[in-house]
Amino acid sequence: MEKANVDVATILSAATGVLKSSGLDDAMALTVAETLVQADMTGHHTHGLQLLPYYLNELETGGMAKSGNVQVVRDDGASFFWCAKRLPGAWVLRQAIETMIERSAKRPVVTASISECFHIGSLQTYLSTATDRGLVCIVSATDPSVASVAPFGGTEPILTSNPVAFGIPTSYEPILVDLCTSVTSNSAMMGHLNEGTRPKSECLLDNEGNATNDPQVLKTDPPGTIMPLGGEDFGYKGFGLGLVVEALTLALSGYGRNAGHRAYGEGVFLQIINPDYFAGRLVFEREMSNLVERCKNSRVPAGGAPVRMPGQRAQELHREARNSGVRVTASILSLLEPWISSSPCASH
Repeated sequence: MEKANVDVATILSAATGVLKSSGLDDAMALTVAETLVQADMTGHHTHGLQLLPYYLNELETGGMAKSGNVQVVRDDGASFFWCAKRLPGAWVLRQAIETMIERSAKRPVVTASISECFHIGSLQTYLSTATDRGLVCIVSATDPSVASVAPFGGTEPILTSNPVAFGIPTSYEPILVDLCTSVTSNSAMMGHLNEGTRPKSECLLDNEGNATNDPQVLKTDPPGTIMPLGGEDFGYKGFGLGLVVEALTLALSGYGRNAGHRAYGEGVFLQIINPDYFAGRLVFEREMSNLVERCKNSRVPAGGAPVRMPGQRAQELHREARNSGVRVTASILSLLEPWISSSPCASH
């Protein structure tokens, strides 16, 4: 697929412009565009600008709300519960995280639960907002209208990829963990289906429970499934973690599978932890920095590459993108071209 590099400011301005032209509130459009561009900059292309056509369609059909405010259902200071009313997930999460960071100055832990949130994108893009301030951040989200992962030992899709992310500050770059509790994500499988390719490993089950790497099994009737993290032998571990995500994101928010939701919407769990209220921030960062050094300096097989920490590659790609621009597909470039041409950031 043909791609081109576009400088960050230009592509951000263009993406904001096309979202605003679809009626999305100005501030929300900017936040959504920033989140999509950040995902591309860190290599999470399945959650980057390629989502724009989907977002624009949802704005047109009413799947994503164009303006408004979250409903504060409950607020106890150290915790709060919002109903997002299908507002853009990126904007809702940025509002929630900034609120939590402000409150964490006077509280050891701040926790939030959010229901009926439109797609929030790459979880990893939210973590640095907290880690830059020396805070630990946990983010998880899932959609009760999607089922693509069978419980370990089963063949019927009950759960979905159920991602969870952790941001951990150190004296160096933060550790940024972002993973699905399934072997691979729905977005990755959709990419294979669209491109007519297959994943390298047998990470899927057909509807009779046979391992395969053919993504077409997800479209059969009844459908096949994505394996839980750990695969055929150790998938009980991913299944267990997937249940934890369901509890935190759907059961706490009351936006779960029991209600039979059909439209896209997410339950979200957020938590900010302030190390100052425990052994102390300096102690925490010293411990984590020492652990990072031990991991990165540990022995590797002959000729092997050094150990890479979670989030390290994403942060390297982000720095590269600031200099070389964001890699954008031809179809997205075509969509954004009118706004790129008129952008004050565009080169002439």
